[in-house]
Amino acid sequence: SDNIVDQKIYVNGVCGMCEDRIESLLDIKGIKLAEWDVKTKMCRVVYRKDKISEELIHQLLANGGHDTKKAKASEKAYNNLHSCCHYKREE
Repeated sequence: SDNIVDQKIYVNGVCGMCEDRIESLLDIKGIKLAEWDVKTKMCRVVYRKDKISEELIHQLLANGGHDTKKAKASEKAYNNLHSCCHYKREE
């Protein structure tokens, strides 16, 4: 259907714990699939654009502590990540 969007989003993270967190942050109504690759840092997201916006997807990730190209996590959200999950933040 025209409402289904299948796209890749850059999400900063470093480990398997990050992978679990990123995928669970996107385990919500309107998102059909979220698969994050630790090597490429790309997350494939399949979602219904009539149910959720791309902006909200970026915001959910940032709220959970993970920077994307369109949304930055707050210092608090980043600092709340487990120490092994502290990725190098880009300027």
